[in-house]
Amino acid sequence: MIRQNEYKSFPELADIFRGRSKTGKGDAFPDFLVVTSGPTVRPVMVIETKAKEDALPQALHEASEIYGAACLEAGHPVLAVGVSGQENTTIRVGVLKFHLGEWKPVKYENNPISWIPTPADVDSLLSSPTLMDLAPVIPDPEVLAERADLINRILREANIKDEFRPAYVGAMMLALWHTKGNLRRDPRYVLRDINAACEEAFKDAGKPELARSLHVDEANAKLAASAWRVLSTLEKLNVATSSFAHDYLGQLYETFFRYTGGNTIGQYFTPRHIARMMADLCESTPSDVVIDPACGTGGFLIAAMQRAYDQSSLRYEDAIELVREKLIGYESEPVTAALAVANMLLRGDGKTGIRKEDCFTATDYPVNACDIALMNPPFPHKKTDVPPERFVERALEALRLRGRIAVILPTSLTVKKENAGWRKQILTHNTLLGVVQLPDELFQPYASATTTVVLLEKGIPHDARRETAFVRLHYDGLTLKKGIRVPRSDGRNQVPDTVDAIVNKRVIPGFSGVAAIQPGDEWAPGAYIPSAPPDEDELRTSIDELLRRWTSFYIRYAREVATQRKAIANGEIDVHPYRNLLSDAKRSNASNLPAEPGTIGGMFDIYYGMKELHSREGIPPGDSLIISPTEEYNGCYGWLTFRPLIEPPFITVAQTGSIGEAFVQTEPCAVNDDCLVLLPKPDVDVPLAGLVVAAAAIRLERWRFNYGRKLTPARIASFRVPTSGDLERWVEDRLDAWAKICESAVDVYSEA
Repeated sequence: MIRQNEYKSFPELADIFRGRSKTGKGDAFPDFLVVTSGPTVRPVMVIETKAKEDALPQALHEASEIYGAACLEAGHPVLAVGVSGQENTTIRVGVLKFHLGEWKPVKYENNPISWIPTPADVDSLLSSPTLMDLAPVIPDPEVLAERADLINRILREANIKDEFRPAYVGAMMLALWHTKGNLRRDPRYVLRDINAACEEAFKDAGKPELARSLHVDEANAKLAASAWRVLSTLEKLNVATSSFAHDYLGQLYETFFRYTGGNTIGQYFTPRHIARMMADLCESTPSDVVIDPACGTGGFLIAAMQRAYDQSSLRYEDAIELVREKLIGYESEPVTAALAVANMLLRGDGKTGIRKEDCFTATDYPVNACDIALMNPPFPHKKTDVPPERFVERALEALRLRGRIAVILPTSLTVKKENAGWRKQILTHNTLLGVVQLPDELFQPYASATTTVVLLEKGIPHDARRETAFVRLHYDGLTLKKGIRVPRSDGRNQVPDTVDAIVNKRVIPGFSGVAAIQPGDEWAPGAYIPSAPPDEDELRTSIDELLRRWTSFYIRYAREVATQRKAIANGEIDVHPYRNLLSDAKRSNASNLPAEPGTIGGMFDIYYGMKELHSREGIPPGDSLIISPTEEYNGCYGWLTFRPLIEPPFITVAQTGSIGEAFVQTEPCAVNDDCLVLLPKPDVDVPLAGLVVAAAAIRLERWRFNYGRKLTPARIASFRVPTSGDLERWVEDRLDAWAKICESAVDVYSEA
């Protein structure tokens, strides 16, 4: 007897079920298992197994009429499960529940399920006398990645090249779905059967020309011998079960990018929850015609399909029928187009609207015929590649008046001055409804692009008096762990709040804001979201990192610090307050900045660094500390022969390079003019701990800036600086502890 709470997932349970057959050929199941969740009267799952694949009826009969009946008689509500076959041939599964006086199959979308229910499924089915439907379990990203690792190893051992592996997996998945698992696993037939099933599936969908794009090499003997292992792994994940709930094929494809150095065909696919968020931002309805001119594996179309299903309150079959005529996708890369078609077929869309064509040259491209456009155009790698602007323009051509487009764009396109003309031209004919800055790690580990979602309404010139909503999506519910984005342990997910903030134009300092945009203005959320006092946990983390960078400087340059201190003491290096080195014009410019109490501008005068250090070419090495826009060693560039130095303490902030990196300088130094210098105002008392808190607060606002949107005095003056006696005391304690280490390091050379 096996208790349910001993197993975490179906794959683990299946591993326990496996034993060796008497013939020693492949894996088989033990004859009989009873799975319960406790020693008293509890829900029971009875599993009867048979070695021959055609013996499923017999297994179901014994599990229900013999063992199941006995459990019912003892007072246990029961599921009867029959399993027949072996993994290297075919495994068949059936599940029965005693309902209204007879054993009836448990179904999903009106088809009998073909997998063993999880312990939670058993409890759910048996706790309700009338429940007869069960959706497949969606594996979490770590489980899916683990299975993708296994599939990848099998394909690698079969000498399948990296770039072909996604297509092979897609072919096997489609073949499993089309045949409902009835594929011969015998090495003599398995590859031929996979190809035949794919060809038949594409033919039924009206896409026979794509069949050869999802094709396995029938002459590969190694693959023929091991294909059953891939098929078995896919079956355990329920990937061949029609479902709106998850885009398995797309996620598996993305997972395979890890083995091919990023991407195989110059494309990065949008995470599924972001695709759904964009469909929600467009407020798409079941009656909308949705187009993606660069559809990849179809993730956006699936998101629109899912939303239509969720909103329609229709039966599965009716919802499918509704969306079959409503989804249009173009993809010119043959393998990706075939995967997109397969993905739509796996969702139950037998009449897929995917076209293997270039959206710019397709003769059937719809004009003024669609309601929604969702897309993530390929980011150009060469000057000859199509720029994303053209994809946006092409998508707009497809839309009807007041149609909406949500598109992922490089952030540089939304902020750089050289793109202002394009932004102005877009707003001459369309309205900017909203902009969402996406998490920096969203496309990692596949790509490190900084991206933004732009939401437009077609055909209505942008009214400069109308407010546009802006959001910084920092937490999307996932985080990067060992090269895989997995659910956050703290559960933080701002995606629902993002949709609400854009649709309802919410103003939430630090997260969302609204602004009236003029044609040609930048579309950067960082420009329009009001600053908020930072979260204290985040602030303490930032302070800790800041102090460790400060300490690293003293450890790395202890000898140089000791040398500079000695030169200053001997009068060899001049040190002056920075205000004494500045012109009247520069002091006047700083005095004109916003200076609200409790902000950076209210606490500090903000100046540019020394123009004389703009180029360090020709300045010989020496003993003066030089600060530049780097994130290492507290901003230290190195040591040059330069006079005079600035009297500490003060804050430096990088404008270029490591934009937004802020450090507290506690040694006399010279500062390159790619940095800002923040001096406490003469009438404001800012202790060293206060400088650290302010610098840490600035570092937490780095998200607002990039190479297209520069950091300037005016743009940081309004940042809020938290004031808390407990926080300052905590910082003072940390400063004292690190300062002892710093001074100990310098003392080694001061005493020499």
